[in-house]
Amino acid sequence: MRRRPHRPSLVVLALLVLAAPALAQGLSIDALVSRILTDPNPQPYTMAADFTARMVFNMTTGRIEVNAAGTLLESRSATGEPRRRKATLTRLDVPLLLRPFSSSIRRTVTDLVEAEPRPGEFLPTQDMFIVEERAGGRSLVGGVRQDIVTDTMTRYGQTANLRDPASRRAIARWLWSPTQRGSIVRGGPGPYMLSALVDEAGLLHQLSLFYEWGELANRFAFASVGGRPFWREVITDTSSEFMGLGRVDATIALQISNHCLNCPPR
Repeated sequence: MRRRPHRPSLVVLALLVLAAPALAQGLSIDALVSRILTDPNPQPYTMAADFTARMVFNMTTGRIEVNAAGTLLESRSATGEPRRRKATLTRLDVPLLLRPFSSSIRRTVTDLVEAEPRPGEFLPTQDMFIVEERAGGRSLVGGVRQDIVTDTMTRYGQTANLRDPASRRAIARWLWSPTQRGSIVRGGPGPYMLSALVDEAGLLHQLSLFYEWGELANRFAFASVGGRPFWREVITDTSSEFMGLGRVDATIALQISNHCLNCPPR
């Protein structure tokens, strides 16, 4: 008689193969996510600064560098309102090869300075967990998109635990592990997986978003001005469509200086 193959419980597999490390009594993952999504300084303000940007394009012909400089005005018009950024380029140095695309490059640089990752758009779609606690009150956190976790639990007969946060986090941790990541690559709304380094105040210092077509990595450093954190340095990956070139990947290093809180616009 042929024996049926044994299919292990994924919850047991996840907990035994990749058991959660013992963490100090720091903030829980729910508390960290809440702080990421909550602005600790919702009051109105304006902040003026200068910036420089170095953009390295990865072309089929090699790497090409573009440099830019300008001014930044960040503001919040009323308590609780979203903050807004306005970037004005005062210099754009474009190599001869890319000059036909100067308008697109200008827009890409401006969009980077004015925009920022919006965690509220993707964190609620992820099953989040703490990977490890690090020095300086920082934590490495991971996440796997909830529909992937649900599909995996359903496939392994764990539907009774679909609403149990601890079980979902155990599954997400297992799927996030290096040995399993290749099995969850898929398209869909938003990243299928993420990794982030966050401090106790909820500031993101590193953020990697994983999509079917690749990874977008971001690094942030902050300056404290009047007790508020503002960008000091941002290093980010970007992927943009340029007419005549198609999709082009680039890395942008943004330096922000001369912060002035509640000063007149420059």
